[in-house]
Amino acid sequence: MADRLVIVSGKGGAGKSTAAVLLGRSLVASGKKVLLVDADVGLNALGILTGAAAQSVYHWGDALAGRCDAGDCVADCGGGLHLLLAPAAPSGELTPARFAQLILSYDAAYDYILVDGPAGIGAGMELAAAPAAKALLLSAPDDVSVSGCAKAAQRVCACGPKQARLIINRFRFKAVKKCRQINIDNMIDRAGVRLIGIVPEDKNLWYFGSCGLLPKRESPAIAAYARIAGRLQGQNILLNPYLLK
Repeated sequence: MADRLVIVSGKGGAGKSTAAVLLGRSLVASGKKVLLVDADVGLNALGILTGAAAQSVYHWGDALAGRCDAGDCVADCGGGLHLLLAPAAPSGELTPARFAQLILSYDAAYDYILVDGPAGIGAGMELAAAPAAKALLLSAPDDVSVSGCAKAAQRVCACGPKQARLIINRFRFKAVKKCRQINIDNMIDRAGVRLIGIVPEDKNLWYFGSCGLLPKRESPAIAAYARIAGRLQGQNILLNPYLLK
């Protein structure tokens, strides 16, 4: 049975879709079978970041509407990573119960199913969280993002997932020392969620977000997501050494 997680944030721009792809690739690199699910209806960010949008014929909305079988809408992203693209627009078939039923049908084929939910705490979050047992909350170290993360944590746990963990994204140690970003302890306290990982600011991700170009393996962000992937698998891994300098 797959470990099903939904990735959410309280506001847009926190790096949620990038986190889903890089975490998925890190899990695949450790030998796991991973299915990414784009639940942000209308945007298809995961299709762009993985390069699967151009090659895919069907999306998971087609499977719900009976226009194709569940296996027909699974796109191969390369390297053992697979993706379910989101529909271009909402429809009557997109209920949380039906969406959860569809995602559960992939359970036996994968070790991890990562659902990329929309930003915010609206109906889209309820849809994305319906099949998930756990939630990953993504927040940048700024007041608006942390406040949104705290609200998203309360909302997502009311939608199904029984466990939530925090990923601090775009962290800059020097900025924290100069009191220009919120420190780690304050972020954890304000978000009200246990920490699972910290991803440093990484200029390599600027190109990934704009054109889907994967960062180099030695990039700080890639290393951080590899550590988070290890913790998800129960490994006892220290925080990013970058933070201890």
